Amino acid sequence: MLNRKYWVYYFMHIPTIIIFYFAFSYEDARGSRYSLLLILFGVFILLSILQKFCKTKVTIFMLLMLKVVMIALIELNSKFAINYFIHALYLSVMIESTFFLTLRKVLMIGGLVFIASMYKFVSVLMINPSFSNMSQMFLFALINILVMVVMGFAKYHKEEEKKVHELYHKLLEAHKQLQHYADRIKALTVVEERNRIARDLHDTLGHDLTGLIMQLEMTSTMLEDDVDAAKTLMEQSKHTSRESLKKVRQIVHTFKEAHKVDRNLDEIHGLVQDFASKTGAAINLHITGEKITLLPEVYITLYRIIQEAMTNAIRHGKADMIHIRIHLDDKKLTFHIEDNGRGCKLLEEGYGLQGMRERVALLGGTLSYTHKKGFVIDGTLLLEVYQETKMINP
Repeated sequence: MLNRKYWVYYFMHIPTIIIFYFAFSYEDARGSRYSLLLILFGVFILLSILQKFCKTKVTIFMLLMLKVVMIALIELNSKFAINYFIHALYLSVMIESTFFLTLRKVLMIGGLVFIASMYKFVSVLMINPSFSNMSQMFLFALINILVMVVMGFAKYHKEEEKKVHELYHKLLEAHKQLQHYADRIKALTVVEERNRIARDLHDTLGHDLTGLIMQLEMTSTMLEDDVDAAKTLMEQSKHTSRESLKKVRQIVHTFKEAHKVDRNLDEIHGLVQDFASKTGAAINLHITGEKITLLPEVYITLYRIIQEAMTNAIRHGKADMIHIRIHLDDKKLTFHIEDNGRGCKLLEEGYGLQGMRERVALLGGTLSYTHKKGFVIDGTLLLEVYQETKMINP
């Protein structure tokens, strides 16, 4: 289906040919002038046909300017001072320009048409400056200006309407993209929450189960030699199991809100002492630097890393001694965790180490480890701190 604007070629050609027919008849041209006028009008029609195949507005602009020149040449070869039929062709070019050009170029075509169409009137006034000739010139000048203003306003309105239409589609597209991003963020949030649950389950349950296994192994060893001690360990194992179940339920159902998290490093002392009593390992915790109230995310990350490191040292490294050093200042927290386990030559990162890396990366920190002689973890967490700080006595 042809573009609607190209119907102007077919619509404008018919009245143009009719106008030229009357102008040609009015001229009653003979001989060479007849041929010249016919050739000039033929070129005019050819330029109109060529417009249909033009791809750029610049080319169309140049063709329309040439059409104005052709009309001016036709008028110059007229035997009359003023041929009003030829002047009508000027207006047709001005109207045609509004279909294909920008407002700026429409006004440029209008200006060229005004100058070309007024040339003959000025020439007549120079020969015969009568009131009648002046009236005719001003009348046609007003007509040209009026057509230019109307066409310019119509073009301006059309361009503004097009801009509104384009902006609407851009906004619609932006809305679709925002909706797409919102859906992606929602999906990523779900995945992140699942990973968080998985990390907490792994860290908490794995840690407690390691302690529980050690207690049960010690219980089975003591059953024959010291029944009372075995019963005591069995009660401790039951308590550990209940606490583990309580923690799992807390993770699955009621994650602590950030403002409710206890960020006191004394809990880490409790974690270390509890794990040492369950496993029989010698664990040395040393905290230096400033006493800082940590953000919940930083505190939970440190807590889980120490928890996972101690669990791995006992479960995989078969260590019986663990050294933990933590240092805090107003910008960062550094930690060093070392055990005397058996180490290994090749290490494939499991879920625990991956979880450590993810937690540290979320806070913009660093984590590294060595595993040839025992297992050593070094890391840094960037801090955002609250209000006052006090030095911790080493």
